[in-house]
Parts: sequence; structure tokens; C-alpha cells
Amino acid sequence: MSRIYKYPLQLTKIQEIEMPRGAQVIHVGVQANTICLWAIVDTACPVERRSFAILATGHLNFNPEIMRHLGSVIMNEGALVWHVFEPKEAS
Repeated sequence: MSRIYKYPLQLTKIQEIEMPRGAQVIHVGVQANTICLWAIVDTACPVERRSFAILATGHLNFNPEIMRHLGSVIMNEGALVWHVFEPKEAS
């Protein structure tokens, strides 16, 4: 059965999250001062681990050939902007 799930992210450069295989990320945003991503998931699929990177503006030290931008969020009344990426082979 397809559902939309929310996944809170830690403010770390690289992290792994368990999600049903084939989950489609549809939004990245902030809720209650926490960066979250929302994905359409099939709850009948087995779970897999996916990697995500959160990088600050000005600290983008990555290869855009292998990373896919999922979204950006503004926090602290515009003082901080974070960018969420995922390796392209994972999408």
C-alpha cells in the first residue's frame, strides 16, 4: 500500500535512513526546527538503507556528477540554508 512518510534528518553531513525499497522523495522541508524529507513509500516493499547528505551553503564540497539535489531549506530566520543530496545511483 502506498503512503507518504516523513523522515526527520539529523544535521550531519552524511547519514543513512531505512526506507521501503523504491521510496520516492517528494519534498524536503523544515518542521519544528528539524529538517525532514517526505517520500511516497510502498509499505509492502522490503526496507533498504539510503544515504543522504546535508551541506551548508558555501561548504559544498561534493561531486555534482554523483549527487542529486533533493531540496534546500532555510532556517533561523534566513541565517542558515541547508541543501539535501542523495547519491544518484540510489535514486
